[in-house]
Amino acid sequence: MPTTPTRRQRVIEFATPKVADLVVVEVVDASRNVSSADSADDVADINGNYGAAHPDTLRFKDFKLSLIKNADSEQGQFQLWYYVKDRESQDEYNWEFQAAGASNPIYDTVVRTFVLLRSTYDESDPVIGSYMPTHERDPFTTDAVTKTDNEYVLFEKKQVRSGDETLDSLYVVEQRIYVKRVPIRRTDVDSEFDIPLKSKETIYYKDETVFKTTAFGATDATETTGITASALFKRNKVPNDFFGTYLEPNSLESQANKNVGILREGRQLTDNWYAIAEREVMKTNTTPTEEVNLIKKYFTYQNYTWPAVLLRIKDENWSRRDGGHDTIVYPIYKKGTYSGPTKVQVELFWRVDKFGVGSSKEGSTTELATVNPMLPEPCVFQTPIATVNVPPTLHDRISVTGTTGTDHPVYSYIGTTWTFLATNYTDWPDSLVISDTQKPFRGGYLRERVTAYKPVAGT
Repeated sequence: MPTTPTRRQRVIEFATPKVADLVVVEVVDASRNVSSADSADDVADINGNYGAAHPDTLRFKDFKLSLIKNADSEQGQFQLWYYVKDRESQDEYNWEFQAAGASNPIYDTVVRTFVLLRSTYDESDPVIGSYMPTHERDPFTTDAVTKTDNEYVLFEKKQVRSGDETLDSLYVVEQRIYVKRVPIRRTDVDSEFDIPLKSKETIYYKDETVFKTTAFGATDATETTGITASALFKRNKVPNDFFGTYLEPNSLESQANKNVGILREGRQLTDNWYAIAEREVMKTNTTPTEEVNLIKKYFTYQNYTWPAVLLRIKDENWSRRDGGHDTIVYPIYKKGTYSGPTKVQVELFWRVDKFGVGSSKEGSTTELATVNPMLPEPCVFQTPIATVNVPPTLHDRISVTGTTGTDHPVYSYIGTTWTFLATNYTDWPDSLVISDTQKPFRGGYLRERVTAYKPVAGT
């Protein structure tokens, strides 16, 4: 049934869950207008130009003409004029929440969809990395002052067409993706040392100041770098004071008596976002009762040779029936040679910098020991009246005196003395460092010191 030209018809549609956001549709007699949607030039007038105000400015204040289309395809006389207004308080209803999960993003995510006027659209507002605005009616935490949820930051935004012909002429639809920025944590068990090693990954906006973790705990200990993420990644500082492996001193009760080696790495995710990965690579001891930089120690057995220990060289004179005497010289041992399983203590140390080569037999927290092995020496002499051939042994200073005497049947009187200097050890030490080595390991240097303990005869 055709509509009479003098009769105004109005249809009101609800555009959003908020009742105040309406779309007003007017049925207009096209025969009375000098132009139509095809001639619209965004000038607000009565001729059907997009952006024109609704004629009833009292009841429909701030409503703008956004679409004109035929109301009657058969007659083509009447048109539908759609009026919409800028949407206020969109934060009340425009959110969609997605929890992090196995098949979902690694962060809790909130997508807020805004319908914005094209003529006033500003791509830089709000800035990436800013906090998410909230409303008292939504379920998110609200800061009383800023009216934002400071756990969620703007990660990405994109502009899309609404798919609604009523809006597309005047408005643009923007999706703002907020993520709940939390460190993604992990705990691994060191297979070599059976200690838990913690790690985390944190995302930073390019203009945010980066913080470095110095200790992992219920609340991490952190220090500011004083530099933004983008600048940090561009920096070519030598030595670099952030990326790489660093030994961080104890600063948390949970890390009592421990220094922690922390490796820091980074990658750029997008033009705006960077990820900083920090992980523990080693934990070392700091207690006064143990050596600094110690990881662990244990006892075991390994084959080792302990040389014989010479007590003295004894001489005896044997009288001859035909006159004179023969001299017999022979060694007397304190200990014989032992080669076999020996109790040893293995100590493992780690530090970022190389261990130096020290001068002490035990070494220090920063220096390797000077390995001083037992060096046995032989005792050998030969004369017409006496001969000695003692294989290498440990011994004190030894002097042997010999003489032919006055009644030797063959040789005239002569006397001599043989002196053998003391070896570096005169007996088995209670313990000695038999090996002290280092090698590159996890961004630093792993030191292994092996101490052997002298064998003790069982009863």
